[in-house]
Amino acid sequence: MGSLGTSVLISAAANAVSLVLCAWLFDGFTITWGWLIAAIILFTALTVTLRSIVVNTVNRFTRGYTIVGGLVLTALALVVTDWIVPASGFEVHGWGTWIGVIAIVWAAGIAYGEVDHQAPREVPGQSPS
Repeated sequence: MGSLGTSVLISAAANAVSLVLCAWLFDGFTITWGWLIAAIILFTALTVTLRSIVVNTVNRFTRGYTIVGGLVLTALALVVTDWIVPASGFEVHGWGTWIGVIAIVWAAGIAYGEVDHQAPREVPGQSPS
């Protein structure tokens, strides 16, 4: 999709959907509507920043590192978000819940990555840039 702004918006949408889905699926995951926006903004900023750092430092052809790195970065971003956002607004309880939330949010991140890195469609009548 090209632009950083578009990339961040797609990431924020994927994060919003995955966090709301996790809150719906897991009794041990609490997120209030008032803190949802703050958590999405913080989590998106963390994941986009951490992802950029990893993509620029790790060999892109090493798929295994990408998968494991994505899980680790997702977990790290969730831990930091959980730490910064007050417990009354965002809280993950129990190892099973942590594992489930990390897996779902990570999968949404993979889906976001696939959408974000597809070549843009050519518009008829315009020359490619």
